[in-house]
Amino acid sequence: LACKAWSEHLFQVLKLGPRIRFCKAVQSRGAVAYHHSAVRSMGQDFEECVAYQFEFFQSGNYTLQWNRSFGQWSAANERQVGFWRVSGDLLCCESTQGPEVPEGCVRYAQPGMVAELPLESVLSGSTVVDHETPVWEYQVRGQPIPSTKLLSCEPADVRSESQTETQTNFSPDARFVDVDGALHEVSADIRDNYPEAQWERLMSCRIRFGLLGHTP
Repeated sequence: LACKAWSEHLFQVLKLGPRIRFCKAVQSRGAVAYHHSAVRSMGQDFEECVAYQFEFFQSGNYTLQWNRSFGQWSAANERQVGFWRVSGDLLCCESTQGPEVPEGCVRYAQPGMVAELPLESVLSGSTVVDHETPVWEYQVRGQPIPSTKLLSCEPADVRSESQTETQTNFSPDARFVDVDGALHEVSADIRDNYPEAQWERLMSCRIRFGLLGHTP
């Protein structure tokens, strides 16, 4: 009786239930697909629309494509490839270097990005979370996690170096706007497709929602 109670205790503490079910699913099917989406009100007539499509393979690899948009104002998308592993009741994904893609195609994320997805969500096959942003969405996009959502194992800001380099290497055609007291280079697609009178408003939107570095 004592051995049974101890076994049940370990089963709960080590969170073996989701791990076993996920491993069985990926072994029997060869791959497990997971789709996550949301439409969130951001105020001032802005809506954030996101969609993430994962596929986890028996080999230990995964693929991901995500997109995030704010109506007609701005959009971002990216692909990932990498490895997955199970840790407790979380599915940890770490990106690896993706293949080169032609100009104009959806790019791949840089290697070393880490995200932790709840196994129960992945096992459900599909989730919709409109009322909040799960921590793993920030991790997948390589964005800082708000202090109220920090995990004990926060990934490094792997994009900070590349972002700094981009911001200091300006093209001869660079134009700038003042947003909240700081100068920002106007994104090329905004500069080329919108009148100058709208640059500040559009750039403010991109900066507010963390979309710098992504173009439609």
